[in-house]
Amino acid sequence: MMKVLSSQRGIAAVEFLIVLPLLLTILLAVTEFGQAFITFNTLNKLVHNGVRYATSDIQGTSSYDQIADVSKIKNIVVYGKSAPTDGDSVLVEGLSVDDVSVAHSSGYVTVSVDYSYSPISSFLPTSLDLYFPLDTSAVMRTLP
Repeated sequence: MMKVLSSQRGIAAVEFLIVLPLLLTILLAVTEFGQAFITFNTLNKLVHNGVRYATSDIQGTSSYDQIADVSKIKNIVVYGKSAPTDGDSVLVEGLSVDDVSVAHSSGYVTVSVDYSYSPISSFLPTSLDLYFPLDTSAVMRTLP
């Protein structure tokens, strides 16, 4: 009986070393998915704030079918304020004003973001392109 027990020593360590890469891969995948989901949710909220600003900041206009200044709308989406200063940082890393588009036609305004998400695991040495698009948009009516 003692001979069987002594031959089993180290089996748990070997099994752990076999399973460890799989566990780490699952952990990394869950972390990446969570980070991508948080980034998409943040972009979605920023776009909604931009389209809301586009339709609400139109004081003094004579018609309903007006929107706010396009550059201010883009700044709201990227910085969270219509007139950012030099010290302000972007709300989502890698997002720029060029990634935001504003379209206004037929009584509707559409604010869209085309963002290229860079995974946390992009530091791993691989020949794969790990970037993928996170695109979101919001539409709001400008006419009564």
